Amino acid sequence: MSEYNESRDLLNVESGDMKQLPTMLNVLTILTYVACAFSFFGSIYSYFTICKSVETLGSLDTEALGGGLLSKMVSSSVDLAMKQCDNKMIILIITLVSLLLCFLGALQMRKLRKTGFNVYTVGELLLPVATIFILGSNSIMGAAVVSGLLIPIIFVILYGTQYKYLRD
Repeated sequence: MSEYNESRDLLNVESGDMKQLPTMLNVLTILTYVACAFSFFGSIYSYFTICKSVETLGSLDTEALGGGLLSKMVSSSVDLAMKQCDNKMIILIITLVSLLLCFLGALQMRKLRKTGFNVYTVGELLLPVATIFILGSNSIMGAAVVSGLLIPIIFVILYGTQYKYLRD
């Protein structure tokens, strides 16, 4: 076994006199890259399938559900899916811009630049705010709260804890 075990950050573009990338910042940026990739493919998939979802949800017989809470939830989901279908190009563009900002912000933070935090924060908060503006406040229901608002806020807070390691 070698006495000199050297670990290098292969994703870190710059090296040399630069400070070492903190482990937490390294993990956060890698998670951000993975999330950006999944979100990219998910947004493309959603762009092509959202209108089919409207047809599927629209074919459900809400009267057979008894007219109670479940019927109202299905009706609300149909309305939301119809708004998404009508605005699918705008939503796709905003999603892609948001993902690009998050990705570029994470790249900048890997280089320990403070501007990356600002770019990342704008990218993370752009999509939920734009979605609420386009689709209305009823777009924030159930799992959408967790994936659309809670996770981005948690990541901004986690990146904020690493802000002390960033430089101008």
